[in-house]
Amino acid sequence: MVSIDRFRAASDLFVDAVEGVPDDAWERPGLGTWDVRGLVGHTARALITVIDYLDLDAPSSVSIETAGDYYGSLYLVYTNPEAIHRRGVDVGRSLGDDPAAAIRALRDRAIAVVEAQPEGRIVSIGGMGILLEEYLQTRVFELVVHTMDLRRAIGEPVDIPSGLVETTATLAAAIAARTGKGEQLLLALTGRAPLPPDFSVV
Repeated sequence: MVSIDRFRAASDLFVDAVEGVPDDAWERPGLGTWDVRGLVGHTARALITVIDYLDLDAPSSVSIETAGDYYGSLYLVYTNPEAIHRRGVDVGRSLGDDPAAAIRALRDRAIAVVEAQPEGRIVSIGGMGILLEEYLQTRVFELVVHTMDLRRAIGEPVDIPSGLVETTATLAAAIAARTGKGEQLLLALTGRAPLPPDFSVV
């Protein structure tokens, strides 16, 4: 499970990166087919979904046990890459002329919403339920990985706090274990064999 403190730290890391985007960099290549604005828009959805999903009624039971299960049995199975791309572009455009201010406002709202939840809160995702602590771990993963992408896209050094690296890497390993890539990852992490160039757990 991940604490609200890790979610807050990952959100702050993202805000800092967005604040560092030069005015002339928003149309630079970001990640894949996104420009920098689209990448920021996609990453912002890690905050938006927290706000939106916690506005829904809580389901009565948990059907997605862990953050690893979320990726292994839900996200990687049911997501549509074209829809993900389009939503990132749309959110990026909606950030307006001051994206940093818009992202700060989203960060503050998401943190406030999370802090207001009772202990044991279950989040509804497509009619299924996951504990808020587990869902926040998926949001930390998205925020950290895409903040790294953003910093690289604008040519700035990447410096992720060790606690966030641990949380993100732990979930990456859990996803790998659920998608048949666990042995490859372990061999690489222990210096036994290199990963193929296109290796990814997501």
